[in-house]
Amino acid sequence: MKNKGFSLLELLIVLAIIGLIASVAVPKYLNSMNKARWETSRMQLKRVAEAFDQYNLDRGYYPEFASWDEIATPTNILIKEGYIDKIPLKDKFGQKYEGSSKVDAYLFIGHAARGKFALKYPKYYLKDGNFLSETDYLNLMAARDEATTTPATPEEGQTPEGETPQN
Repeated sequence: MKNKGFSLLELLIVLAIIGLIASVAVPKYLNSMNKARWETSRMQLKRVAEAFDQYNLDRGYYPEFASWDEIATPTNILIKEGYIDKIPLKDKFGQKYEGSSKVDAYLFIGHAARGKFALKYPKYYLKDGNFLSETDYLNLMAARDEATTTPATPEEGQTPEGETPQN
């Protein structure tokens, strides 16, 4: 009578093939999942920006918020008045969004992926309806910091107090 089972060698070969396929497929799957999370997070932020822009078109100014925690509250003016249904507190990676707005501008920041995926799916910045690159954002922050730390120089012929010097 002939043995009708599989030999140990045949089973090991099948397991090696399955392992090889999994070693290629799993990273591709994780990469595509992270890309989807990153794009979804960016689009969430873009929808919030569009609500801000629509509010600005209707009123002539942006609503003022000091932090993203204020922006994401359910009692937000944008939600109350129907500009947007919901504002998420965190992105699809579980990281909190950051942002603030003044009557003339807003800036939103998403931190995106951590670890080895951070280079492929970096932070994203949204200012006045446009995504900024990391370099543009850093230049913007440097210019803002420079404007707040550089004292105004007195005009020629005036003392720092604004008085005309007396001879």
